[in-house]
Amino acid sequence: CQSRNVPCMKHLRLVMPLTAALGSCSLGQCMREVASEMRVDTAHSFTGRMCAASRWEESQRNDSLFTDKLGFKLAGSEGRASPMGSWIMVPRTRYGDDLLRKYYARGCRQLVLLGAGMDSRAYRMSALEQLQVYEIDQQTTFDVKEPLLEGETLGVAKRRVVGTEFTERGRWAADLLAAGFEPQLPTVWLLEGLLMYLSMDDTIALMRDMGSLSARGSVVFHDACSHSYIGLGVVVGGAKFIGGSDDYGALWSEHAGFGKARVRDFGSISINRKQRRLEIDTTAPDATAEVCRGRTVVLFVEAEKL
Repeated sequence: CQSRNVPCMKHLRLVMPLTAALGSCSLGQCMREVASEMRVDTAHSFTGRMCAASRWEESQRNDSLFTDKLGFKLAGSEGRASPMGSWIMVPRTRYGDDLLRKYYARGCRQLVLLGAGMDSRAYRMSALEQLQVYEIDQQTTFDVKEPLLEGETLGVAKRRVVGTEFTERGRWAADLLAAGFEPQLPTVWLLEGLLMYLSMDDTIALMRDMGSLSARGSVVFHDACSHSYIGLGVVVGGAKFIGGSDDYGALWSEHAGFGKARVRDFGSISINRKQRRLEIDTTAPDATAEVCRGRTVVLFVEAEKL
């Protein structure tokens, strides 16, 4: 196939005999079966399928912190064979959910998912009827994802997908504006599982673009790792960690104008299964540059543009 946005003859040749054999299976249903076994083309995109698998696993628990009914098919067999891991996925997903609801209540009506992967917030979250969602990622992600979402009901006002490349300076921001993003409106930005795969130069360029696109009242959340963490040589799903900093708070302030930042050591966040929520140790000190220097630390970073 030259493109997996639409069924190609190769896929149709696979589906036609299947349709005849099953009888009751519609062409659309059979195409979705084929789509469920399509594979993404890059390691970075594959990590999105790994994340969907972990969200699906969490959804099977009676004490789950969120429910993602689409996680199974969005993960596909390739993702379900290699789930990302609940240790990071459960707290990170719930943290992002809670932040989105908090700022939606304050008037934010745009959500941008940078490195969206197989995220399904536009479908799985309730009471966000006025939200406009923009999902940005490599095109191979959406080539696989969009056929799987065909027929699913949105829970938000609008959803747009933006296939792009983060390492091509300025491209993702231009592509986002072309998709209808309104920079004058306060926005929630979620960058889950993204920055560790970008060089620090690319991260700073991304921050500058975000700053130029963000109105006052906008907020960003992302996970990250300290500078020393990169020395561990971590590789996830074939994608290597290449970017980390000890001072994300200063970076967001300097390069994006997000002056109110809170950088948390991941160790200060825990899961309360009984009450089905996150617990944050408010007595833990911020993970400042001095705290992080020389240590291998996983970080949760939240910053607001005042």
